[in-house]
Amino acid sequence: MYEWLKKLILPWLRVEDSEPHPPAGHEPYERLRIERAAPGFLHLRMFEWRLYAAAWGFGVAAASAAMLSIDAQLLWLVIPLVLVAIGKAAVLYVTMRLDYEMRWYVITDRSLLIREGVWNVQEITLTFANAQNVRVTQGPLERWFGFSNVEIETAGGGSGDATGAGHRARLRGLENPQEIRSLILEILRTHRTAGLGDPDDLERSRAALIGSAVSQRSGGAMLSLPASVLQEVWSEARALRSAVQNNDTKASA
Repeated sequence: MYEWLKKLILPWLRVEDSEPHPPAGHEPYERLRIERAAPGFLHLRMFEWRLYAAAWGFGVAAASAAMLSIDAQLLWLVIPLVLVAIGKAAVLYVTMRLDYEMRWYVITDRSLLIREGVWNVQEITLTFANAQNVRVTQGPLERWFGFSNVEIETAGGGSGDATGAGHRARLRGLENPQEIRSLILEILRTHRTAGLGDPDDLERSRAALIGSAVSQRSGGAMLSLPASVLQEVWSEARALRSAVQNNDTKASA
């Protein structure tokens, strides 16, 4: 039943049921890690749905009983009311499960992408250049269902606001929050060591990454290219591209 309702509702909501692409600027040799919400997060959502369905069902039953006690002819009002209640509970059930299934956290060496939501789909990219504090949070219900959240606070700018509560991104429903927190802190330390924010340092860091990942065969042996050579080639390529762009601009003028 759920899969049938899912196929019926997804096209109507115009929501993509697929893994999001890495953030712009991601290179093949860089880190790419995709995290999903834990099963405990779904259990909490289903617990919330049961509470809502019980309260809604009790209200509909009480209203139906009151109308029938006044006049049995009001049965023609009770039946549509019950059908609407059942339909609303079914749609809420599907959307709560979809909220779990369509929650994606994509971590790269440069940024974090969060996609969440069903009715209101949000896809936010947070650049680690703005990240400051990384912490793990867990409320009573989250503790009971066995998951935690990882929150990342940023310094200014609103691009990382995934929760609508200031400059903060939240990875909700993680089963391994300490591991994710350590990973993000490692990325932040790497960027700060490389001098994040200085264009020259960024280019040197990129050349070092390429130098560690790219190699060529020579006489049957693997010969690694030094980072300094790759940096020089990279600088020459940038200068050549800039010259071509300038010539194109002059020609179009």
